[in-house]
Amino acid sequence: MNSYGLEFHHFGLAVRSPEAAFRYLSDLGYRAGSTCYDPLQKVNLAMRHHERMPDVEVIWPGAEPSPIDRMLKKSDSMIYHLCYTSANVDESLAALERAGLEVLPLGMAQPALLFGGIEVSFYNITGVGIIEIIAGTPESKKSTENVCKTQSSLV
Repeated sequence: MNSYGLEFHHFGLAVRSPEAAFRYLSDLGYRAGSTCYDPLQKVNLAMRHHERMPDVEVIWPGAEPSPIDRMLKKSDSMIYHLCYTSANVDESLAALERAGLEVLPLGMAQPALLFGGIEVSFYNITGVGIIEIIAGTPESKKSTENVCKTQSSLV
């Protein structure tokens, strides 16, 4: 384990519409994981998994305004966060700050539907960008296929 107690989990790819991203990732050999609408984050979410490459979470706007709407005004798609798991989020944050990094919380921790209700939190690390931290480890890093209760026609 590294000095921050963080383990890489996935990239977060924000898109205005998911079809091109899904096609691209599929052509690279990614397989579909869970897809759902998260009412707390007010976004649609879909995991994509690969045997040899990092997981990708595709995020696109829902019906209500959300923080990614502002980001997508600048570009129709972007990798905007790196996600990690941590066995102890408070200690990970303290370790980042001890290393001289400025850690700015981007809201309160909330349960993430895509990860079976495990709490996630977002931070802006000055000079690094936005990171998401999953508190603990989802059932299996590669197994989020059946955790969303709101599977629908989101594809």
